[in-house]
Parts: sequence; structure tokens; C-alpha cells
Amino acid sequence: MSRQNLQRVFDAADQMDLNIGLQAWKRYHALLSRVAKRTGTTQDKATAVFAALSPNNDYLGNLRDAIRVLEAVRDGRLPEAVKVSTYHPNKFKAFDLAKGRPPLEVLKTPKVRNFYLNLLDPEDPQPVTIDGHMFNAWAGVRLRLDSAAQRYNAKHYFDVAADVHHIAVHQGLLANQVQGIIWFTWKRLHRIRHNDQLELLPADEMIVDIL
Repeated sequence: MSRQNLQRVFDAADQMDLNIGLQAWKRYHALLSRVAKRTGTTQDKATAVFAALSPNNDYLGNLRDAIRVLEAVRDGRLPEAVKVSTYHPNKFKAFDLAKGRPPLEVLKTPKVRNFYLNLLDPEDPQPVTIDGHMFNAWAGVRLRLDSAAQRYNAKHYFDVAADVHHIAVHQGLLANQVQGIIWFTWKRLHRIRHNDQLELLPADEMIVDIL
């Protein structure tokens, strides 16, 4: 488990990995801006709701759930009237956030908290989102994501994040850009389909209008 493993994956990035990784969080931010406008809320609330609903949720499911929750709050409906495709307690967190509860009081786990911060401000140099693929790239092994979650604890999260920051400084990039590049490169190298939550390449932003 080492920074060298992350560096090797970064060095294996092709031009597409670089292009996507550099722009991914900005594109996500723009997508959530459209969600906020559609549902009549603020970017901060839309982002917090999206992050709260993200654990164990696929990309399109996460997007649908966020829109459903935000529209329900706008229309005065209760949580019990809304179905989501992720963990039930997260739905209630999302409702609290949509009603204005401060996000950093609710989003406690490092991954979800940093996911929210990356989405909210892609230019912030500090937050970095570390998921199972990043843990695997750091360890130099490919484990199932549920196995990776059991193997790596909170200390490992900050170890990986620190190593991403180190690479970012030497590359003259933001930490979230280095994370995006490594994430896409790792998945390409291992032929992993881009079908889980950290799908950092949204389809055309018009997708918000058809969900």
C-alpha cells in the first residue's frame, strides 16, 4: 500500500483519462446546478441532497432520488411519500438537508463529506473523495468494493487522501483532478464498467430534464 501505486496508475493515464479526470468535478457541479434550477432550490441544497443519497446508489438512481426528494420538499410532501433506491435513513437525511439543515452537521463520513465538498466547489484544493477503487489503486490490488470497504478503515482514508495531495502538488493539479484521473485510469485498466456512484462523467446535462 503506497503512494507509488497511485503514481503508477496516474502515469498510465491516456489522453481520455486525463481529459475526463481534469473536468469531471466541474461537469458534476454544472449538472447539479441544473438540478437546483429544476427543483427551485439552491445549489448547496441540491448538492447536499445528492451527496446524502449517494451511498450504495448508482449514478442515475442517485440523480433520480435527489430530484424526487427536492421536488417533494418543494411541494410539501412527506418522506414517507417518496421512494429512493438507497439506504432508507439517508432519505430522511436528504429531506433534512433539503429543508435547510447545515450539510456539515449531517454528512459525517469522510467519503460522503468530501464528495459533497468536491461537488459544491470543484476549485477547492483540499477535499478529495476516496472510494473503493481508489483504495484498491493505492493498495495495488483489485478487491470487490464491499471487501475493500471492510479492509480499509478511516485512517487509511486519510492516508490515501494525503498521497493524492502529494501527487497533486508535484503535478501542479488539484487533488480532485488527480483523484479523477487515477479513478478513471484504474477502471479502464481493469475493464471495470462505469456504472457505480462515482460515475464522474455525466451524460449530457439535458438528462436532468428527462428524469
